[in-house]
Amino acid sequence: MIPNHPHHHHHMYQTQSPTDFSDGFPFHSVSPARLNNISPSIDIDQSFYDSLSSLNISNHDDQDRQVFLPPRLNRAHGGAGSPFRGEGFGSNNGFEESFRASNGVSYNQGVYSGVGHSSARTVDPFLQQRTSSSSRFDLDFDQMSYLLAKERLYPTQHLNSYRNLRSINHPASISDESGLNLQTRNYNRNPNLQNYSYFRHVSLHDLRGRIRSLAKDEIGSKILQSKFDTPTSEEIDIVFSEVVGSVSDLMKDPHANYLMQKLVSVCDDNQKAMIIRELTDRSDEIILVCMSQYGTRVVQKLLENLTSHHQLMKVIRALQPCAAQLANDPNGHHVLQFCLLHFGCDYNQPILNQIANNCFKVATDRSGCCVLQACVEHSHGEVRTRLISEIMANAIQIAEDPFGNYVLQHMVGLQSPELTALLVSQLQGNFAYLSQNKYASNVVEKCLIESGPDISANIILELVESPTAPSLLVDPYGNFVIQSALKVSKGFAFSCLRRLILGNVHSMQSNLYGKKILEKMEKKRIIHS
Repeated sequence: MIPNHPHHHHHMYQTQSPTDFSDGFPFHSVSPARLNNISPSIDIDQSFYDSLSSLNISNHDDQDRQVFLPPRLNRAHGGAGSPFRGEGFGSNNGFEESFRASNGVSYNQGVYSGVGHSSARTVDPFLQQRTSSSSRFDLDFDQMSYLLAKERLYPTQHLNSYRNLRSINHPASISDESGLNLQTRNYNRNPNLQNYSYFRHVSLHDLRGRIRSLAKDEIGSKILQSKFDTPTSEEIDIVFSEVVGSVSDLMKDPHANYLMQKLVSVCDDNQKAMIIRELTDRSDEIILVCMSQYGTRVVQKLLENLTSHHQLMKVIRALQPCAAQLANDPNGHHVLQFCLLHFGCDYNQPILNQIANNCFKVATDRSGCCVLQACVEHSHGEVRTRLISEIMANAIQIAEDPFGNYVLQHMVGLQSPELTALLVSQLQGNFAYLSQNKYASNVVEKCLIESGPDISANIILELVESPTAPSLLVDPYGNFVIQSALKVSKGFAFSCLRRLILGNVHSMQSNLYGKKILEKMEKKRIIHS
């Protein structure tokens, strides 16, 4: 900023050149390097002289100055894009542009070049994350003072503030850096524009006709969400009127689903009924939404906010035909588990019956095994009996499955003596065979550890008396079953197990798995000696 002192009118500079100084900078032929040597006796504004002196400008030849210029502005020191012409500042550049350029600031890129450095230094905190971590900028004290002095001399922050103020008050006149007026852009077709500052400062009422397209845009969705934190009834109606008819599409959208989650949380029963009707009119519509990575979240949020028995049963009946398909889907199974955890067995009976019809298919799936566990835990009465019967009918095959074995382990973990006894009786006669299976051996261990002493003793006796008992001692999976048996065995069962081990010590000492059993045996002998 040029000081305006009443006693100094800069008349000496006006006599040096007839050039029009409408651009705001009155020095055309005076070199900044020479200003350092001007005698104080000359009649010059002292404060302006001090400001220029603080710039630490030294005499350099043209070659030196070329290094200091940012590449964007280096046009042979005197071109139209250069802030310097000859030894003086170019008269074609305004005062603002001269000091912006001399400071090396690029307002298009948000970076500036330090004096004596050709690499750009980030000033935008968001851009800083994208700059190379290997770039270092070691400005010394004098160089930093050089930059700060120029910024004090002609601050430009108020220009940005003025530009932002105009964009708020007159959004239609916002222009991008290329000079194109954003009024000519199509907001509805491409909301991903620089007019987000406009959207942030208007109400939902003013965004009518654009809400659907904004909701499907990453930034537009965030703006709408921020305006929908505590919506009024009128704002809810505005948003609902624009999304109805595209509910399933918006629920499955990676950005719009967040607005839909907020909407189903605040809309009234009539609006929820319209959403449910739109999802259930086509038999597969709600299934596709549940199987969507994003739609499954919205359906769970909708179920969470349903207060009408009729609406809840309508959703559950719509899920019933494809319940097994949803159970085995990596996204859809979350909806079924939500229903099983939050609603009673009477509500979920249609889903439970469908799962029971496809029990083995569901039990042997990565996602389905989790659903089946929830079905057993949160059901009762006739439908639970049916589920357990279906599981028991395929108990051996389920135990050998990479996912199905978790269903049987979960049943034992429920600490129901009747249920555990039923499972053990179903597996009886196959414990030695199952102990040598990678997955079924986990079920045998679970039965040994968490069943009562009578049941565990019966399993141990079956293992010891099996013709394949010696092979269990050196088996990659069977050895873990024997170790668990040693842990829980007592009395006669322990004596039988000890006799089996002592009779096979020679073969066990040369086997990796056999050695583990001998170590466990030695620890138990020391403890009980």
